[in-house]
Amino acid sequence: MKLFLTLLLVLPLQLLAQPIVNVTKKDTIQKIKEVSVGVKINKESTTELLRLQKNSVTSVDGINAETFKRTPDSKVSDVFKRVSGISVIDNKFVVVRGLNDRYNFALLNGLPLPSSESDKRSFSFDIFPSNMIDNLMVIKTASPDLPSEFAGGVIDINTSEPKSDNTQVIQIGGSYNTITTFKNFKTYDGSKTDFLGFGVESRELPDIPATIDFSTLTRQDRSELAKLMDYSWSTKNKSALPNPSIQYTLSRNIKLNNDKTLSYILTYNYQNNLSYSNIIRREFEEQVTGVVKKMELNDSVFTISVLNSGMFNVTYRINGDNIIKFKNIYSVNSEDKVNVRNGVRELDSNPRQWEKSTNFWYTQNNFLTNQIIGTHTIKQNKFNWNVGYSNVKRDIPNLRRVVYRKYSLNEDDPNEQYVAVIQQNGTIPTVAGNMFWSKSDEKIVSAKYDLTLPLKDKNIIKIGGWNQYRTKNFTSRNLGFSQYKPNGSTFNSSILLLPADELFSVNNMGILSNGQGGFKLDEATKVDDSYNANSFLSSFYTMVDYKLGEWRLTGGLRLESYTQNFNYIEFGSNQDKNIDTTVIDLLPSVNVICNLNKKMKIRGSVSQTVSRPEFRELAPFNFYNFILDNITSGNPYLKRTKITNCDIRYEFYPGDNQIISLSGFYKNFNNPIETINRTGTSGASELYFSNIQRAQSFGGELEYRFKLGFISKVEDHKIWNHLTLYSNLSLIKSIVNLQNLIGSGGNRPLQGQSPYIVNVGVFYTNKKEDFNMTISYNVIGPRIRIVGNQQEPSVWENGRNVIDFQISKTFNNIDLKLNVKDMLSQKLLYFQDLNSNYKYDTGDNRWQEISFGQTISLSVRYKF
Repeated sequence: MKLFLTLLLVLPLQLLAQPIVNVTKKDTIQKIKEVSVGVKINKESTTELLRLQKNSVTSVDGINAETFKRTPDSKVSDVFKRVSGISVIDNKFVVVRGLNDRYNFALLNGLPLPSSESDKRSFSFDIFPSNMIDNLMVIKTASPDLPSEFAGGVIDINTSEPKSDNTQVIQIGGSYNTITTFKNFKTYDGSKTDFLGFGVESRELPDIPATIDFSTLTRQDRSELAKLMDYSWSTKNKSALPNPSIQYTLSRNIKLNNDKTLSYILTYNYQNNLSYSNIIRREFEEQVTGVVKKMELNDSVFTISVLNSGMFNVTYRINGDNIIKFKNIYSVNSEDKVNVRNGVRELDSNPRQWEKSTNFWYTQNNFLTNQIIGTHTIKQNKFNWNVGYSNVKRDIPNLRRVVYRKYSLNEDDPNEQYVAVIQQNGTIPTVAGNMFWSKSDEKIVSAKYDLTLPLKDKNIIKIGGWNQYRTKNFTSRNLGFSQYKPNGSTFNSSILLLPADELFSVNNMGILSNGQGGFKLDEATKVDDSYNANSFLSSFYTMVDYKLGEWRLTGGLRLESYTQNFNYIEFGSNQDKNIDTTVIDLLPSVNVICNLNKKMKIRGSVSQTVSRPEFRELAPFNFYNFILDNITSGNPYLKRTKITNCDIRYEFYPGDNQIISLSGFYKNFNNPIETINRTGTSGASELYFSNIQRAQSFGGELEYRFKLGFISKVEDHKIWNHLTLYSNLSLIKSIVNLQNLIGSGGNRPLQGQSPYIVNVGVFYTNKKEDFNMTISYNVIGPRIRIVGNQQEPSVWENGRNVIDFQISKTFNNIDLKLNVKDMLSQKLLYFQDLNSNYKYDTGDNRWQEISFGQTISLSVRYKF
């Protein structure tokens, strides 16, 4: 790895060593007639991306459609892996500069995105197909006209604009996974509309009394209600077929009267993906005699993911000075997961606890956004505005499980049998027959507006505001079967030996035919398992953009008033609790740019930003994650984090879509929020949100894109002229101050921070033959996934080497693409770092291992 990193650092020096040609103006200048030329900017192009980076007052990195179309990336979450300083967790959540995803602020066309997750502050970027965006930008330094709630970066996704010509494109594809496709795949009877991503209705909770009324029911009443819970509890096998996908785009330009134009783009995307992974999960305990393995669970995870989305964007060009845009997206993203577990607990005991269980977990996200955007030039003044509405609904309908256990030293002991684990009374998440429903509904209404006023010598002053009203309503219910003992009779324990397809049949509910009891329905919903919250953010700013010779100074002040109202019922006291706070922050930022010449510049930036607690982080609601075998809970006493940011950056633009940039940054955190591991009240592992006192993060980033024609000028070596090398490298270090935190286990890096991130790609482009080929490589360094304590070491995620390949060829209007994703398919390893050297060594605990396969896809694209 050290040799590889050294090579990446040395290569751009070769480009810097190339002579810069200066063109001398002729003394004689011939006057020509003034000509007005209208140029439509192509936001998908690398040229436009570099122009935005070069002219921005902030440090910006990004990627455009022209680049990621050359990769196998079908979702925006995949695209982010190609951006400098970016890594992705769980193929969904974005980490910027090694900082946890909660330290990002996500925008869509300049307006905020709601959180898509019910258990963390984050946005799941896999709900956006990549064919719906022109580019995505990651803004890494603050300016007064940007939201100040970030430390890693402000992520701005810009959806597709109508094309300059009338186009109609359809693309059909299929993919094959080496460990999934044409293999045995476990599923169950769900909904007839699951294939469209709409599967909630058939899994809804039946008409049973509300929680407060349920508690007053008799045992006989609850045994009758159990008969209403008629769901599928067993799996069935099928052969996994190749994964289909379809994309359709229609773009039109309509000329109206008086040079007015109306243009629109309509895009539809459908993906249905079947995947299999094997997960091995272990628990360890440090004893006097050494480390003892306490548990090993072997999970086969079968997942069906559906992405069904549409976009409709309209641009009304009144004239060159007035443009109105209407942008809309509706997306349904569902994930149907079947987890089949075989494992053993209490490995150091006699008897051991053998387990066979199945977990059924369906999740559906419905995302809607509508935006109206206006840009106006009045004389020399510019007025821009943007008004939008976003809504994310996340449903988890009937998350349920079947659990069988056997107590013996050896699993093959013939004297013991596997028995379904059913409580005598009540229910808990770790037993058979437990069922969970939740609904999360988050809405954001937002508006931003700014006025740019010209000053002398092309200097400007900019004033504006930002208003955001956000609401979230979260409800959940936790129900489950328990043993029913009718008056004068007993529970029929023999039914606990039945297989899963018979165990919870309607015939086993209430009083059985032999007069004994079967199952009744119990509820374990707590008063704090639901909450509602709202917040109002009102921001105003003023900034000056001042140019003096080769220098450019942009600075100003942003005032943010944030009011948060959080309501829940406290468990134990049953009292209504309300967190009602208003905090006003004055957040200055300064960006300085020095233009060394027309191709080189140096940037510097200092700013103050914040990161506020998310609704879920405040909620005391507990959620059991079957796959991780732990509980997540919130903390209503969290404080906001204040961050001081310092950045410096060198940029070199040699031309011909080439760039070299070198950045350095430093961040100081006061009261950062992290997810900490502790032992819960039930004895199980519990993840909760907590402030720590202080932390620091600093590092450097190198990015370059250049053509390799300079390597050889020999006529027979023309292949170098067709090759472009793209790379970005990040080296990051963070230190968390834990001196005053009891049981912290000593200083450590920030949660989610990798010491290095490497992205490398080589593009071969032959325009004459309409042939392209790309190979790309990505790896991240080890990072903390779960923060531990003195009793339980932190869980680290080890880096994986990921290589992707694409080859494409155009025949007139037909494009053929062959992609190979994750060619190495290395295991994803989570480990406990016992020797505290921040990397995996022999002797460290292998906490969890996940196996994947390679994915090979073929697509055909036809342009009408």
